[in-house]
Amino acid sequence: MLPLLPVVGMVMGLIKGPLARVLESYVSDLELRRRLQAELEIQFLTELGKSQELAAGIVTAEVTSEHWLTRSWRPMLMLLLMGFLVLVGAVLPLADLLVGYPIPFEPRWTVLPPEFWKFLTVGMGGYVGGRSLEKMAGAVFKANPAPPQKLQSRR
Repeated sequence: MLPLLPVVGMVMGLIKGPLARVLESYVSDLELRRRLQAELEIQFLTELGKSQELAAGIVTAEVTSEHWLTRSWRPMLMLLLMGFLVLVGAVLPLADLLVGYPIPFEPRWTVLPPEFWKFLTVGMGGYVGGRSLEKMAGAVFKANPAPPQKLQSRR
């Protein structure tokens, strides 16, 4: 799954770039062209919101599941990856120092693929960042239990 922000940027760039040029070539009315472009943006953002709600529903279903493995697979995966990093980054170099020669164990830092680091970065960032946001949201809602007021438009 691609990170959300770059995908949004790419699609909005398509809507404002090549699709806008296609609209220019086929729709001569400037106002209609602007409305069509705005409608494309609205439809994209609406569908994006729906897909994010579905993704949030999946995570909620996992977290509230009665089976322990379904609830715990994400934290377990992150712990496993962190354990691997501790092994490769701390235990093996320390063991190499103690025995005086490199222990024949692969993989080492140098052979870990870039995709591993991307996966670990996104996973740990999402897990740690998600927990931080969850704690902050809990503190905000405890401090202000009233629902937020809707802003009125100045039209």
